[in-house]
Amino acid sequence: MRPALAVLVAALSLAACKGPCQELGNRLCRCVGSGTTRDTCERQVQNQISSANPGKDVEDICSARLDTCIEPQGADFCAWVQTECGKASCGLSVEDFNSTDVCPKPAPATP
Repeated sequence: MRPALAVLVAALSLAACKGPCQELGNRLCRCVGSGTTRDTCERQVQNQISSANPGKDVEDICSARLDTCIEPQGADFCAWVQTECGKASCGLSVEDFNSTDVCPKPAPATP
């Protein structure tokens, strides 16, 4: 019975770590390299989230940023996230990603 309880507790702990803030952090960690560098980045994200213990309002913000932190078609994510629009879209700046000054909208296609 004890091993089953330990597995259940471990599974619940891992599930709690996969919230939108963790996902957003891990998405950004894709740009720091691979292997131990990326593992360290993801561990730091997890540690910061654990120590901050974000509430539902913060999780909602992270969830909204997950929806906007997506590079335009054909762009490299890591290059894009370094732009003003990428930073605003991923919550890395105070700029409003909806502003056409920050993230210009493409001109509509002409028929």
